[in-house]
Parts: sequence; structure tokens; C-alpha cells
Amino acid sequence: MKIGLVVYPGCMASGLFAFAELLEVSNQRSGKKHFDYQWAAVDLAPITLSLGRGAASVVLTPQVSLLDDELDAVLLPGFWSDSPANSELTIASHQVLIDALAQLNSSTIIWSYCSAVGLLAKTGKLHGHEATSTWWLAEYLQGAFHDVKWRFSKTCVFQGMNATASGVNGYLPIAQQVIRTVCGERVLRDVIKVMVIPRPETELQPFQAISVMALEDTLMRKIVLWVESAPAVELLVNGLAQSLNLTERTLARKVKARTKLSCASFMQLIKLHQASEMLIYSENPVNRISDDLGYSDDAVFRRSFKKVTSYTPSQYRQLFKR
Repeated sequence: MKIGLVVYPGCMASGLFAFAELLEVSNQRSGKKHFDYQWAAVDLAPITLSLGRGAASVVLTPQVSLLDDELDAVLLPGFWSDSPANSELTIASHQVLIDALAQLNSSTIIWSYCSAVGLLAKTGKLHGHEATSTWWLAEYLQGAFHDVKWRFSKTCVFQGMNATASGVNGYLPIAQQVIRTVCGERVLRDVIKVMVIPRPETELQPFQAISVMALEDTLMRKIVLWVESAPAVELLVNGLAQSLNLTERTLARKVKARTKLSCASFMQLIKLHQASEMLIYSENPVNRISDDLGYSDDAVFRRSFKKVTSYTPSQYRQLFKR
């Protein structure tokens, strides 16, 4: 199987290296060269890739052209982006790459993940198909590509051998399925043991938005820290506003603009996110978690948790337990 690992300016190449390593180990474990992988691009000009803002750069020289070479499959990695608006601009700037992908033979398998699913959607090749991508691009992708059957609750969606996946590690479930299909279950099990690969989650956790907001926005970070330190029964908008030296009206407006939620709803979401982390990473019983987080009683916590996640705390723990 001849695979093109697609590189382009601004892409996150780390997943391509990891994907190649998994394929190489699969070749070694099976004793046969099932996978032949090469760097691929629109042309063979060297491409400088940054490892992030202010980080070092690396230069990769493509080995095959998407336009000239016949490939059995291509892996399209995501690109660096911090907002839907930035992603839209980035997609628009890669029209040459999009055109090259659109010209690939219909028999060429395409795997894309993270923000790169937007590039693939732009080619029209996802028309009428199910697909997924990074959750925070959901609103933009649904509006821009309404002919795609988006399944954002899924971490990976296969249609035949074609696949889309969410997150910067989206290459991992794709790699595992490809190795299973081409090399067999035994080889995949050996690769998982040798590479110590974690089991990929099939469903997205309902609280992932909280972590990213806290990472990217100073105000969100302060709100998250305050809510996490306060008992659930004391989560009042006026208390949060006072701690931030804001009026309740200004706080409500800022939270609504960033989250599309009321301030009270957002605080509840943060507190339930705390509970979700305890369910995943601790062995504490549900009533202990409820008490530790300051809920008035266990029943209130259980009702709130199921209303937001669609799972009881016990079901959630069973599904996402690490």
C-alpha cells in the first residue's frame, strides 16, 4: 500500500511522523512490507514547518507529488489554528492544495484529521458522507459545509477505508484501523504492545470545551479557577463578579459572547467538569465526589450530571475511565 504523508505550510507534522512509525513497526511485526510511505505535496519544493508559535522550524522535502504520483492513500494532517475564523482564513489560503486533493482518483483513500477535515470538505469529497472533526470547529464547519453529515460526537468516522478524525491525535484511531484491516488483528495487538498505544476513545467527552477555553482566554481561566475552588452550593453570579471586579451585567455579557451560555449555566458546566475528572481518574464513590464538590445532596448532583451529559455518573465512569 503506497501512502502519501501530506505536508503543506502550517501543517502539524508530528502526527505524520508518528503515523509513519506505526506503519514501520507493522511492517516489521508482519515480516512483510505492507506499507510504503513517502512525504507528499503539491510539488517537490522544500517546505518549512514551524513547531508552534516562536518554536523551532524544520524543513521537509516532499518525495512525491499529489498531482503526478499514483498513491493508494493519503494522510492529511491538521494545521495550526486557534479559532474558527483563523481556520476559515487558513483553508482559503490553501486553494492549490485543495484543488490537488480534489483531483485525486476516486479510488485513492483519503484520511484526514483535526482541522484538515475542513480542507477535505472544501474539495467536495465529503458531500453526502458522514464525517467528524475537532469539536470547536463544529459551528463553522456545519455552516460552511452543510451537505456533509457531521458526527461531532464521534472521534473517528470511517466510510469504507476513507476516514475523518478529531483532535491532533486523530491519526491514531485511523492508524489502528488501517493496520487491523491490512495486517490483521494479531499484528495490531503486537504493535499496540510494542508502542504502548492507548485505547482510542470512540466518543468525545462533553466537557472538552472547558479545558480549551481556559487555555486560550485569560478571563475564562480566572472563572474556571474561581468556580473550581467554590462549593457547588455557593456558585452565585454576584460572588464571581465581585471576585473579578466586574459588574454582573458585564460578566454576563462577556461569558455569553465567549460561550453562548448564561453565566450560571457556564459555572455549572465547570463544576460538572470537575466531577467528570474525578469520575475518570479516581475510585471515589459518586456520593463522595458529590460531597467533595459541595453539592447540597447526591440526588441534585446526579440529576444535573445526567441532564448535561446524557449519562449517569456511573455510566460516564464506565465509558471514559482511564
